[in-house]
Amino acid sequence: MGGKKRKMRLFFIVVSALGLLLAVGCATTNGTLSTQKISQGDKAIMEAKETNASLNAPAELNTAEAKLAQAKEALTKKEYEKATRLAEQASVDADYARAKTTSGKAKKTNEEMQKNIEALRQEIERLSKQ
Repeated sequence: MGGKKRKMRLFFIVVSALGLLLAVGCATTNGTLSTQKISQGDKAIMEAKETNASLNAPAELNTAEAKLAQAKEALTKKEYEKATRLAEQASVDADYARAKTTSGKAKKTNEEMQKNIEALRQEIERLSKQ
């Protein structure tokens, strides 16, 4: 009977150790994933700033920066799911700010081209009347 108890204890110790290793492994994986998402968020914000999003889409960029700061705070608290979610949201907000900026620049270029075309038409009309 003593041998059976010993085997059961050993079995529970091994199972507990494996469970602990699995939990630590998952936590490490989640922490790694959160860190990767935060890095992606940092990169997205940097790219948005390079397109002058701070001038053309400041609210969106500020939102992205705030969410990234919250993600970093959640990571330090080991709230990995929250950190990952916030970092992903920060990336999306930064991408939106960049796209809004790029779209605004394209719209402005289009308006300038339309003005130039109209000026050329007027010049052609004026010259053809002479």
